Amino acid sequence: MTAINVLIVEDKALIAEDIAGKLRKHGLEVSGIYDSGEAALEAVKTTPPDLVLMDIELAGAMDGISAALVLTQEYDIPVIYLSDFADQKTLERAKKTQPAAYITKPFNEADLVRAIDIAFTNANTHAARRPVKKDHVFLREDNQVFRRLKLDDILYLQADRAYCNIVTETKEYTFSTSMNHIWEQLGQEDFVRAHRSYVVNLNRIASLDGNVIHFGKKQVQMSDGYREEVLGRLKIIR
Repeated sequence: MTAINVLIVEDKALIAEDIAGKLRKHGLEVSGIYDSGEAALEAVKTTPPDLVLMDIELAGAMDGISAALVLTQEYDIPVIYLSDFADQKTLERAKKTQPAAYITKPFNEADLVRAIDIAFTNANTHAARRPVKKDHVFLREDNQVFRRLKLDDILYLQADRAYCNIVTETKEYTFSTSMNHIWEQLGQEDFVRAHRSYVVNLNRIASLDGNVIHFGKKQVQMSDGYREEVLGRLKIIR
């Protein structure tokens, strides 16, 4: 079995140490033991584990189900519940967090280790199937030359009749194809249409002044028809 790093969240110290001992006996690593959801989430920020064993009734104000929801949604870490609770109401709440497994106490040691192995394997399989977000593209300059360009370096795309300009801070690349065609090839949600002639990189917007979008020294005009779409994609504090 691959050495899996497990974090234990259990408010009863003796039970937590017993679980840790069982895991180590099977070649698993224990990254930490915490008695509250709050403490566990704080630890995950700096050292995310491969998997979390989560009790439901914990010492802090946050119970295990609430903590597991954060772990699965924000950190994509698989969670296995180890709980005394097997009532239908608790089970329904727990199911909404999509746990890797739900094991009631007292549990069989072999079943626990098997559940961890299966959960870790499934997590890796899902991660492998997840599409990788590209952070760059290659621009074809001629039949033999391809130039690598980081997506974050692109400020905006500009339509110019039958051509499209890819504009960065220092250079413009011109292609004899439509802006829509290049926009589709970028395939990134961070690029949004701001005008019939412009597609902008939301991550590079420095400021907005009315309908003028500023990218440092460069700027483009946003049209009223696309203003709501652009503003809706930005996080604006009012």
